[in-house]
Amino acid sequence: MTADATAKNHRGDFQLNMRTRFGSCAAALLITLASTLFCYAGPALSEDTETGSTIVVHSSAELYQAIDAVHVNNVRVIRVASGRYALDHPLLLSAATSGTASHPFTIEGIAGAKVEFDGSRALPPLKWERQPDGIWRAHLETAPFQRLWYADRLLPRARYPNYDPAKLPLGGVSADATSAERIARWKNPAGGIVQALHSSRWGSVHIPILGKNADGTLRLGPAVGNAPSTSPSITERFVENIREELDAPGEWYHDVGQNWLYFKPPVRDASPPPLGFRASTAESLIQIVGAPGAPAHNIRIAGIGFRGTEPTFLKSTEPLLRSDWRFYRGGALFITDAERIGIEDDKFHDLGGNAIVVSGHARGVSIRRNLIDQIGASAISFVGEPQAVRLPPPPPADGQLRADIDRTTGPRSDQYPADSIAQDNLIHDVGTIEKQSAGVEIAMSARITIDHNSIYRVPRAGINIGDGNWGGHRITNNDVFDTVRESSDHGAFNSWGRDRYWQSDRPAMERATTADRAIVRLDTLETIVLRHNRFRSDHGWDIDLDDGSTNYLIEDNLLLAGGLKLREGFDRTARNNIILNNSFHPHMWFTNSNDVFEHNIVMAGYQPVIIKRWGKAVDFNLFVTASDLKTAQSNETDLHSLSGDPQFISSRPGDYAVRPTSPAIRIGYHNIAMGDFGVRPQRLRALAERPAFPKPELAPAPAQRGAPRAFAGMMVKTVSTLGEQSAAGLAKQVGVLVLSVKPDSAAATSGLRPGDVILTIEGTTDILAQAVTAASSLIATAKARQWQGSMVISVFRNQQIRKVSLPLQ
Repeated sequence: MTADATAKNHRGDFQLNMRTRFGSCAAALLITLASTLFCYAGPALSEDTETGSTIVVHSSAELYQAIDAVHVNNVRVIRVASGRYALDHPLLLSAATSGTASHPFTIEGIAGAKVEFDGSRALPPLKWERQPDGIWRAHLETAPFQRLWYADRLLPRARYPNYDPAKLPLGGVSADATSAERIARWKNPAGGIVQALHSSRWGSVHIPILGKNADGTLRLGPAVGNAPSTSPSITERFVENIREELDAPGEWYHDVGQNWLYFKPPVRDASPPPLGFRASTAESLIQIVGAPGAPAHNIRIAGIGFRGTEPTFLKSTEPLLRSDWRFYRGGALFITDAERIGIEDDKFHDLGGNAIVVSGHARGVSIRRNLIDQIGASAISFVGEPQAVRLPPPPPADGQLRADIDRTTGPRSDQYPADSIAQDNLIHDVGTIEKQSAGVEIAMSARITIDHNSIYRVPRAGINIGDGNWGGHRITNNDVFDTVRESSDHGAFNSWGRDRYWQSDRPAMERATTADRAIVRLDTLETIVLRHNRFRSDHGWDIDLDDGSTNYLIEDNLLLAGGLKLREGFDRTARNNIILNNSFHPHMWFTNSNDVFEHNIVMAGYQPVIIKRWGKAVDFNLFVTASDLKTAQSNETDLHSLSGDPQFISSRPGDYAVRPTSPAIRIGYHNIAMGDFGVRPQRLRALAERPAFPKPELAPAPAQRGAPRAFAGMMVKTVSTLGEQSAAGLAKQVGVLVLSVKPDSAAATSGLRPGDVILTIEGTTDILAQAVTAASSLIATAKARQWQGSMVISVFRNQQIRKVSLPLQ
């Protein structure tokens, strides 16, 4: 057999196995077309003779020229022919490329065309050289890149453990990913990345490897991706872009210093083909950027595909106020200082960072009927500038609210998104790289409408609101499910309200808000409405209003799995919701919270965590069992509530309407529409998945584990529920929760407070880590050590661990 024939066979084997390994794709066709994919012949800037304002383009060069010529030729519309357009830098639209209300400036695909704006480029023909262990290498003349494709299939970078899409989180993790033994094998790991979950599983943490220290340990750069703490998990982590970890078929490694591309093909000794590889080059494809006082305006982007952008996770360094997020203001489509912008009927697919970011001053942005999937970070983000927020001064050491807090209501400037909408978008498989991400993120914004979107397969929340500034959002008719897949302590809908009055010392915050109730509404000026949504989270709450989320109306929602959580905060009303096979989770309410929970169907007993007062009204609800109702009434709530079978009709999957004879009707509940959740356009609805619909469970739910016990002047119990874990801010269910403390008791003398969690006893082997017996172990150990007079315990409070000496009487 000749050398040419041998090479031909190897290429055939390679293509066959790439199709087998990575799915069916036209590999051979793409190889043939690789060198001509972007070279569309056609007239340069041919003007439409009928209108005098339309240009049709056929290549990337023509597209850039058309943008440059817009203001010269008074162009209103750029129509883009079918094809893939490689963009190595973004198309920049400004006030100079703006249109009018009746004739917006438009970039659109020709009717029926498949148009893709691509942030990657085909690599030039590669001359492969055989290396040991079935690895090949080729010299490059390109800039560094983070993503590589063959035949439109994304290839994994060299990593340990090897990538497995079926494994969550992160495609596979291992505690020994950064062990001393493994690091010793690495000659020069500079350029590698430690990827991990946050130690409390709140998101992901990304740490660049700068090299090795003299003692053989890793020299690391700053950790990014999560706030306020960026401590990575010691077990849920992997490393990537390390030459010595290139050992799995399909993996690659780019030696940036020497500019060699290393690749291990699926078939041993099969030479990779010279053509068909693509590498990411651009992180942004279109930027609509005006200027203060001169916004870009009346611009429409329609019928365009966006794909192939660079990851930006190491740039996610900006804290979004006091939320858990660190964020990067960039995306495949970036909008700022802009008004009346339409993003319609586009496709965002296979992107390394954010898809759509609306930043700073933006008004009247409409994001409608888009398909957004396989996104490295978030799908849609509305994020204002922090200088628009009247941030409180830091509290002094004693935790008291400072007297010089700015009490002016509302924003300080107009540098925030407002009066905008995301509607009828199909969003799924986002956060493939950055786990601190969402289908839709809202921060420092006002009056954002999120309506009729389908959002699923996300690592964290489907919809997230990072703060109370400035309210007025309407979250309606959405279908959000398969959420919190790679994180913990979140919900399908998740929010915070760490606004001007907020401080980590909760007793000090209680005193401040009791003395001056008006401070809680300085920022959340307008009510945030969650109406008629279908939420499902099997790993958290369906709706999770966390850390002071204030001024919410939650009504007519169908909650399929995780229930409703309201932690702290003020002025929340939840009414006419179905909480299927779960319950209401009130956590750590303030004395004057003014919360209302009425006319809801609740299918398990309430799960309160440290509740002294039950808000303004908790009543007129339907429980399944009489015992759950009795327990609620023992807390002086639900005096007019009922118990009994809700009488769901259940004629169709997902239909939880109740019969006219249901006791729910007698407590004021009314049926909600069951068939109008999620996307409505037929082309998207045909693609959209639906959640799994559980069968109503009418049997009594198991009793909560761990009955309260008296100890050292306290009432304590084993931490045994997700609610208790969340209320305490724990990474997992461990320890003993302090429910109450008697004045002048041994515990009070030691400074223990309600809400503290006792984690360890000095001199024992972590006996409090047993989730069933922790409280019993604590009491038994105290009795055994009573002769010593005291014992030292570690206590978790406000996300910190402190040592306490507890007297034993």
